[in-house]
Parts: sequence; structure tokens; C-alpha cells
Amino acid sequence: MDKVSDSQLWNEFLKGSDSALETIYRQYVNVLYNYGRQFSNDTDLVRDAVQELFCDLIQSRERLGETTSIKFYLLASLRNKLVRKVKQEGKFSSLNDFGGDFQIDFEADSDTLRELCLNQSGELLQEAFNKLPVKQREAILLYFYEDVSYEEIAEIMEMTKVKSARALIYRALDSLQQIFKVGEKYSYPWEYPLVG
Repeated sequence: MDKVSDSQLWNEFLKGSDSALETIYRQYVNVLYNYGRQFSNDTDLVRDAVQELFCDLIQSRERLGETTSIKFYLLASLRNKLVRKVKQEGKFSSLNDFGGDFQIDFEADSDTLRELCLNQSGELLQEAFNKLPVKQREAILLYFYEDVSYEEIAEIMEMTKVKSARALIYRALDSLQQIFKVGEKYSYPWEYPLVG
């Protein structure tokens, strides 16, 4: 398919277009798998959840509503599916417990995040990132790596207010800055991206 907006692509999918489904799958399957892997080293669990998500989409396409962001819809759906799966298996009571190994792959570095963290190496950034609470790590991944808006982060992470998502990211960046602090008081270079 030629480049079309998310709304157009989704509407074509809802109308039964196999080409639209294939485009959505190719565009987002790796994003979804990588996001799911942030929660678990169980690759089979994550693959199954992603596969089930696409099967559910196909089976329920006539009942689905419109969306302006396919990525947001799929990320939120996958997160909910993972929560249900881990609860069914009885291993964890919530995704917060399940997400204890939440990691970002710093091989695919975010230049913006690296700049905000005073241009630290990927290895040091990974080490510092792993010291953050799970929710902060997830919010950082969504905002800096998946380009998800504050509104969408709040919804994906089931927060009642958008400002909670902003505050979560701010706290994560502040914590990273404190880890890298070398004795001087820095201005906060991320204040500008967080406004608006």
C-alpha cells in the first residue's frame, strides 16, 4: 500500500482489506514484540501474545472502532493482553510485578535521551536506566523510543491524568540526571520537551 494516514489504513483494515492488514502487521509486529520483551524474557509468551493480538483484530474487525494512532491502539492492546496472560498463569498479580525485568535495548539508542543524559555511553545509560522503577522505565521507552504522546502514555499505563505521565517521565529524567551528576547543578534540558 502507498503511504496513507493511520486513520485511512485502519479504516481500510476495518473494511476487510488484506493489504491494509499486511501493512499494519509488517509496520508494527517488531515494535510490539520489542515492547512485549521489555516485560519478560519469555519469548514464547510474548510471541503468543502478539500473534493472539493480530488474530483478535482479524476476528473482531467488524466490531472495532476508529483510531488515529494504530501504534497506540496496538501497544495498549498488547499490554492489556500481557496483563491477562500473566494473571491467568498465576505467576504474578499484576504487570507491575511481571515487569521487573523491564529493559530498554540501548543498541537502538535514542539520541534525544542520550543528549538529555549528558551524552553518556550506552553502557552507562543502560546501567543507570536499570536503577529506575519499572513504571519510569516503561514511560521512558514509550516517550523516547516509540514516540507516544503523554496522553497516550497515560492511557496505556492506566493513569487517570495526563500530568501524571508527564510527572513520571520528569521524575525518571531527574533520577537519571542525579545518577550522572558530577557535582554541578545542571539546568534541566528536558523542561522544554515536557511543556505542552
